[in-house]
Amino acid sequence: MNRTSIFGAVALSLAVAGCAHPPAADIDAANHALDEARQAEAAEYAPESWTAAQDAGSKLQIELDAQEQRWSATRSYTTAQRLAQDAKVAGERSRDDAIAGKDKAKTDATTMMAQAREEVGRAHVALATAPRGKGTEADLASLRSDAVGIDESLVAMQQAFDGGNYNDAKSKAQAVTDAAKKIQSEIERAKNARRSA
Repeated sequence: MNRTSIFGAVALSLAVAGCAHPPAADIDAANHALDEARQAEAAEYAPESWTAAQDAGSKLQIELDAQEQRWSATRSYTTAQRLAQDAKVAGERSRDDAIAGKDKAKTDATTMMAQAREEVGRAHVALATAPRGKGTEADLASLRSDAVGIDESLVAMQQAFDGGNYNDAKSKAQAVTDAAKKIQSEIERAKNARRSA
């Protein structure tokens, strides 16, 4: 092959490479998968796979930016295409994990809310049977105030659940349960103290 032919072959390969374009279909598919994961609240219900999906999207963007900085004749989108496919898979996994995570959170919240309501009922029964007499009225008034507070928390818990904020509903249910048990414990302690006296 003579020198002119070699030069012509190099020029042709550079011209072909210069025609390389970003893999638009793969990039669109990756972005769509990441958007679906975001809409499925992956950050809330599947944080680990959401982080992995974001990382995959970032790697794709870094590669696309790197190719954009190169001379057009030397650009290659082979790696970008692979990274776009990886980001699509990661986004879909994150979306699926989020859907499953949200379903589990809903089930857990339902169970915890039922337990919270039971504990609140027990707290009200305990208040009704609390010992009365000299030196107890201030304590009882405080416990009644606490009971009003947990009744209000029950409403907030239900609102969170109805709004689809299942992790928030779980947190509120746990707080209500703890507060109700504390009331029961304090009244039981007061009863024991009365018996000892």
